[in-house]
Amino acid sequence: MASITDTGYSLQSQNDWFSEEQQLYLDIDPNWNLDPSTPDGLKMAHDSEVFSALDETLQQAYNSKDPNKATGLDLDILCALSGITRSAGTASTVSLTLSGVAGSTIPGSTRFDDTNGNRWSLDKTWTLDSTGTAIGDATCTVVGDVEASPGTITELVDTIGGLTGVTNATAATPGTAAESDASLRARRNLMVGQPGSNQVDSMTGSIFGVDGVRRVKIYENDTSSASESDDNPYSLPANSISPIVDGGTDDDVAMAIYLKKNPGVMLNQAGTGVSVVVTSPTYATNTKTIRFSRPVYVDMVLVIEIKSDGTLPSQDVLQTEIQTAFTEFTNGDLVPTEYGFKQNGFGIGENVPYSTVQTPVNAVIGKYGNSYINSLTLNGGTANIEIAFNELSRWTTSNITVSII
Repeated sequence: MASITDTGYSLQSQNDWFSEEQQLYLDIDPNWNLDPSTPDGLKMAHDSEVFSALDETLQQAYNSKDPNKATGLDLDILCALSGITRSAGTASTVSLTLSGVAGSTIPGSTRFDDTNGNRWSLDKTWTLDSTGTAIGDATCTVVGDVEASPGTITELVDTIGGLTGVTNATAATPGTAAESDASLRARRNLMVGQPGSNQVDSMTGSIFGVDGVRRVKIYENDTSSASESDDNPYSLPANSISPIVDGGTDDDVAMAIYLKKNPGVMLNQAGTGVSVVVTSPTYATNTKTIRFSRPVYVDMVLVIEIKSDGTLPSQDVLQTEIQTAFTEFTNGDLVPTEYGFKQNGFGIGENVPYSTVQTPVNAVIGKYGNSYINSLTLNGGTANIEIAFNELSRWTTSNITVSII
């Protein structure tokens, strides 16, 4: 029968159950006719199927208590014990340039549409400066990997006095779909330190718990010098921490940092700086300016040429499949977690190896016979892309082009 060993729950196969019961019968009478065509043989076959199914049910119950093996609702329950809930997905974010009459106030939640009909909402209130412009972040009103190429968010939905135009100078950073089991396990491992105080792990967990956050990296210089050294490789200011966060609203991220920040430690802006005045949720007279950063985004541009053996679908279909595979790959969902490969996609400060980007392509064309990659360029070349400590590679389907020869 199945057993619990030092390596976990060990299943017994249906054939093993059949052989075990068969031997029990033969121990009673070595001449017992147990041919599958006999009633006794049919009973043994039925018993082995039932016992095997029960074994699998017990294995599922056993695995439901292991965060590395639990799935679905069982994993949700385990994560809930640590105050972690499965994300329903994150929305895409974008930086908008607002234009109009100098001094005009543009309220938060002001809405805009892009050329594809997707709607975007301004994260907070902005005032146009003396040149009649302001640059503010906006979030897509639909959860998921909605994309917007530069110059495509141009339509004013709400009529706001003094606001005459809007555009996005850069591409939107795509959101993510509902969190998979693999992603939830990975995030749980990052968030288990959240209940602690005054430590980088604790702050990391707290920020990961903010709705809409996709990536977090906190750099620390606990020395009294700003000079480059083994303890301070990025020449950060003395006695400082540098939180860099992808996703989540400025206010929510700032509050998560405020609740975990150690008094006296300097908050440094190592990337695209954000400053938010936070009011303590406990003492209304306590306010603090929280400074953190958004990563500097580095767009990845892929041009892929596939040599067909005649089994590939049309170019449009193949391009869509490969673009979808890249979206899953960079979110950590393409390769099963048990293989330990790119479980979290690409993180802040993580280089992009040229050889790695062939994986999503091969995952798609591998389904179609013997087609192969004839050529592939990443940002115009075939070298690894170096990503600085404060940068994050950004992957959008509009930057992935596929052709068939």
